[in-house]
Amino acid sequence: MDLDAAIALVSSQSDYRVLRRVGLSDQHVFAEHDANEPLGRLAVIDTETTGMNPDEGDRIIDLAIASCEYGMESGKLYRVVARYEGLEDPEFPISPEITALTGITDAMVRGERLDEQAMVRALDGVRLIVCHNASFDRKFLESRFPRFSNVPFACTFTELPWSEWGVGSGKLDYIGFRFGLFHDAHRARADVDMLTAILNQRVPGREESLLGHLLKSARAQSARILAFGLPFESKDAVKARGYRWFKGGRSVAASWWIETQDVDAELLFLKQYGCKHPGVFPLNAKLRYRSFDAVAEILSRDEDGPL
Repeated sequence: MDLDAAIALVSSQSDYRVLRRVGLSDQHVFAEHDANEPLGRLAVIDTETTGMNPDEGDRIIDLAIASCEYGMESGKLYRVVARYEGLEDPEFPISPEITALTGITDAMVRGERLDEQAMVRALDGVRLIVCHNASFDRKFLESRFPRFSNVPFACTFTELPWSEWGVGSGKLDYIGFRFGLFHDAHRARADVDMLTAILNQRVPGREESLLGHLLKSARAQSARILAFGLPFESKDAVKARGYRWFKGGRSVAASWWIETQDVDAELLFLKQYGCKHPGVFPLNAKLRYRSFDAVAEILSRDEDGPL
């Protein structure tokens, strides 16, 4: 029996599942372009870093980009059009934990530097950055390359309702497994290829692509609502609703907060629990995943205008 026949036989059995290794070429083609559909360009980006917070001195050590053409109406992914990947020396030792996770050693990054001009070429024409944890990757990208501060971002981790679709974890390798995909390395290029391949899959039980669903979310209006002055006895109620704690910043006071597309419902909820003066920060894809202080300062200057 040849390999294809064996795979078909195993795949037809409900007690077994076949996984395929993700391996996208530098100019991988997913589908032929429908000449009648306008094209957009997005970039899937992943970073590997020395830690969790650039404000505490952590740095990017591995970065990969795959710029892709997609159908602006269908949300269909067509092809990879440009690539970039590179390592960077953080100029201090990489921890054993990060090396164990990524396989990146001090020797691999010694003297290496990310090539900003090559990145600019790879990002030519890109209108949307897609990351699997945009709040993490965006802060590192902005810290290293300020040009990312005015670019729209979308997040496959927070903007796709994995649990509603029966996907029990938001981890990238687990999502890949659920769609019959696997990869071996926890490196930026490997994760970019996995995420790009996932975007090409269909929403479970529907004809819509995962990219199409993500584009709807990225184009939608939302708001970050901060429960300023919330009575202490109401904290358990807001926490149970999904609010998270913000410890405060330069221009924004500490409070519980949530992001939502239904502002009226959220304000009514907070009123019922004694929050008299909530803060409402309108968001679009340029502002999402930016810091509280950055959003507040931009809105105070009215740079983005009304949503």
